Amino acid sequence: MDYPFLVLSLLLLVPGTVVFLARPDLRHAMGIMALCSIPFAFTERLFYPSYWEPRFLFDLVNRVGFGVEDLLFVTGLAGFTTTAYPFVFHRRYAPLPGGSKRASLCRVAVLIGAALLLTALAELGGIPTIYTAVVVMGGITSVMVLWRRDLTIPVMLGGSLSLGAYGILCLLLDIIIPDVFVLNWHTDKFLNRFVLGIPVEELLYSGMAGSAATAFFPFTFFKVFIKS
Repeated sequence: MDYPFLVLSLLLLVPGTVVFLARPDLRHAMGIMALCSIPFAFTERLFYPSYWEPRFLFDLVNRVGFGVEDLLFVTGLAGFTTTAYPFVFHRRYAPLPGGSKRASLCRVAVLIGAALLLTALAELGGIPTIYTAVVVMGGITSVMVLWRRDLTIPVMLGGSLSLGAYGILCLLLDIIIPDVFVLNWHTDKFLNRFVLGIPVEELLYSGMAGSAATAFFPFTFFKVFIKS
């Protein structure tokens, strides 16, 4: 119980594992999105220790700037948030005419590069990274939805599902490690507002991450949602 981020990361693997086992057709998307999420694991130093200060395995965050927990967290979050909408609403991916591997790689590079660059620039400007991340994800999601209007409803529903699932996992974390958010999150430096004991920043982040992930795979890899 000395490693709350590790516990949270392991909890986050549970919903993705359920999807992986129950829907073989979604495994490819989960794998691709897990790979695409890895660069964001290296941004931990933008959050630690200003936003939160949990203990990391082997103190890796102070040695190399990120930890094993970050890799587990981003891949677990990406795997579930990407597939929450098609899993719950019985949808699957179908090819969209006009796509190509080169175009997909370009879109992936541009979107991930833009997200990392904008977050880094905001950090240099003194804006708290947790809020920057929410705004950047919201902005990129808006671009994808404006380009692909058919993704509007999936994005809204996917974001809501992700927020709800993440909220439940946070409640479980608080049961497993009482007062975990008070002890490890520097909420007093931010809004210092809670929903059922969960910092509002965590809920904003999870909801926006879910919206972005729902749109990212079909947008970058030229897919549409159809009934399964």
